Amino acid sequence: MYRQDVSVDITKTDELILDLLEEGRCTQGYIVDKTGRSRQQIHNRLNILRAAGYVERVHESTALYELVENPRS
Repeated sequence: MYRQDVSVDITKTDELILDLLEEGRCTQGYIVDKTGRSRQQIHNRLNILRAAGYVERVHESTALYELVENPRS
């Protein structure tokens, strides 16, 4: 897992990402489509959530992510 000691302020975009990942694994493209946010914004927020240990990239070539720990719980 790609975890660092990172303090994350949960943004509205993070909330949308976490809502989708609570339902199951999602690709970055799916998250972009469902949230209406830019690919770059989703990519950046996923990297931040990943660094904090909240999400994990489970498949590199498809950019498939899953929720590891929900920071809202």
